[in-house]
Order: sequence, then C-alpha cells, then structure tokens
Amino acid sequence: MRQIVAGLLALLVVAGCGQREPLRIGFLAGLSGSVADLGEAGRNGAQIAIEEINRAGGVNGRQVELIVRNDAQSSERAIAATNELISLRVEGIVGPMTSAMAEVALPIAQQAGIVLVSPTVTARKFFGQEDHLFLLMSSTREEARLSAEFHFKENGVRRVTAIHDQRNLAYTESWLREFTSAFQDLGGEVFPIAYESGQEVSFGSVVQIALSKQPDAVLMITSAVDAARFAQKVRERNPRILLIASQWAATERLVELGGESVEGMVLHNYFDRASTAPGLVKLRDLYVQRFLREPGFSGVAAYDATIILLTALARRPNGETLRETLLTRGPFPGAEGEIAFDRFGDSRRVPHVMVVRDGQFVMLR
Repeated sequence: MRQIVAGLLALLVVAGCGQREPLRIGFLAGLSGSVADLGEAGRNGAQIAIEEINRAGGVNGRQVELIVRNDAQSSERAIAATNELISLRVEGIVGPMTSAMAEVALPIAQQAGIVLVSPTVTARKFFGQEDHLFLLMSSTREEARLSAEFHFKENGVRRVTAIHDQRNLAYTESWLREFTSAFQDLGGEVFPIAYESGQEVSFGSVVQIALSKQPDAVLMITSAVDAARFAQKVRERNPRILLIASQWAATERLVELGGESVEGMVLHNYFDRASTAPGLVKLRDLYVQRFLREPGFSGVAAYDATIILLTALARRPNGETLRETLLTRGPFPGAEGEIAFDRFGDSRRVPHVMVVRDGQFVMLR
C-alpha cells in the first residue's frame, strides 16, 4: 500500500509540474505598414530564442510563451497593446522597435513595474535614464557622427540634404541633430527635409525639393521601404549622386524593393554582418532555413533581447525585481558575444559602415 501511495504521489507531482503555467513574455513592434520589416524580423528572432529555451527545458522548468502585439507605429495602438500585455501578466516585454513607440510605451510599463528590453531603440533621449527601458544598441550619436566624419573625410561630401520621417520623430530628429552637429563642425552644410510616412507621400515631390539644394549626397533617415522608394526617385533624376541611410533602413527589405536604385548606397549601423561568431552563424543558419531570408540587425537584436530577458528570469533570486537582476547579474549571452548593461540599463555596440553592392550588404568599416 505504501508503494502504491508513493507511486500515486509521484504521479501527482509530475502531473502538477507538467501543468505549471507558462512564463509569458510580451513582444511589441510594428507589424504592419512601412515598419513591418523591422517588426517581423524582430518577432522571428524572438520566436527562435523562445523555442531554443523551451527545447532546453524552459526557465527553471517552466515553458515560455511569446505574446505578440502590433503597435502599427501608432501611439494609440502602442498604448492599447502595452496595457493589454500588462493585463496578461507578462514577465517583461521585448520591444518596442522604434523610438517613437518607446516614448508612449515606457511611461505605462514604468508605472506597472514592467521591464522593456528594446532591441533597436537608439534615440539619444533614452540614454542615461534610470528607468525600466533596457537598450541593446548604442545611441544615435555614435552612428550619426561616424556617418558625418566618414562622408566628409572619405567621400569629400560638403552639402547633404537629409530626408527624415516625422512619424518616428524621436529617432529621426535625434539622428539628424547628431549628424548635423558633427558635419557642420567639419565645415559641411545640411539641409533637412521633413515628411510624414504613409500612403499619401509624394516621394517625387520630396526628392525634387531635396535635389534642388544641389547636394553632394542625399541622406535618408527613414524606414527601408521609404528609403527604397526615395532612392528610385533620386536615381530617375540623378543616377550618380551618393545615397546615405541610417540603420533604420538597413534591412533586407531595402534591397528587395530598391533593386538597382540602392546599389552603392552607404548605410551606418551597429550590426557586423561579417561577424563569424559561432552563435551568430548558428542563428543565421536557423533563421534562413525557416524564413528564407537573413535576420538582419533587427532579427539578431530581438533574439539577443529575448535571450537576455529569459536568462535574467532564470538568474533572478526570490525577492529581487527583474530590473535589479538585469542591472546587477550580467553580463548576458548574445549571438555575437556577451552583453552587459551599465547602471542606466544601456549597452554599447561599435558602429559600422557598409555599402549595398551586387544586391548584398558589404562591410566597409
């Protein structure tokens, strides 16, 4: 009888363990419109990370569930999506993917005590803040200043027209400000041209204004979709002018849509596509097999953000908040190497220069 009872108790324990509620992780990004490429790659990278952890037994024996919400690059949708994820009792949120959406999601998450680990937010205003936003990329300052110095010194550029999207103003304004400051200090001129992305954009009219300034280069601080469209219009009028873009445009969608128009475009980013780090090679192989395209910077960064969040949950002792764990129990694993946060929840990456050549992103520096 003792053996039977013991066996029943063991079965109950196993059954109880098997029925444990999964850990819920939120994912917040734009999955529609011109920013969908950024959000979709991020979602895919996060999903690969979740599946990898679950195959290894989950977090402290609990499986992990990814709950995805689309902010549609809309303040109203981002607010609703963030509140919904909090109501579903997520442990933390991977995202948002743009600085404009971080502006509206962070106050809500902050009040609820929920951590946001953003793969791709880089607007300068979010750095050096004691808040619940953890950042994987360096700020716009490093990237934009590298761009200004590279083109002034290496390409002899003196006049730049800068097309920037006001629907992601927190990012584009920050990038433009840093580029302009550095470029003017060197002796160059910058002519900003604002537009608002959407279905009603007249790409030809914006480009006409940009080229009327007689620039040496056209800078696009836009999504990949819009950068491809602007590039097509620029090439119709001036086939030889130098095209420049920020990291936001550096997704596979740029080449798919832009084709010959984006050949020779120089982009600046924090993702080393030439890296042979074993973790990154493995991730890229898995991603390409499953989604039939490269993960790009947003897919890799979202994978890293998800792994970091789950590792912190596994390391967190009783009585400690997830924010405290992220700040004090790093470094954390990433595809290219370990990632650590400073006391503000910021991390650092080295900016790179790359060019589109024969339909591929080729590293220059």
